[in-house]
Amino acid sequence: ACCKGAYAGQSTGACLASLPNPPTQSPTTSGGLDIYYPNYVEWSSGKCVNDRPLPSGRPNYSTQQACCSGAYGGQTSNNC
Repeated sequence: ACCKGAYAGQSTGACLASLPNPPTQSPTTSGGLDIYYPNYVEWSSGKCVNDRPLPSGRPNYSTQQACCSGAYGGQTSNNC
């Protein structure tokens, strides 16, 4: 608000750039991922999640059901 009020016509963006958490051109994505992956904990308590960030090398699936079938298909606890 201060930058906007005091330096509204500033073309360099120096005021905004000097803020502790300056705005960016790309908004930060929030919420879960659009894909699911197995969390790889103990087999009986394993489930599929869409938490950020996606761990490197982890298989991923378009739905939670597909993930559970693919990663925990033989799970007898049905936790997934």
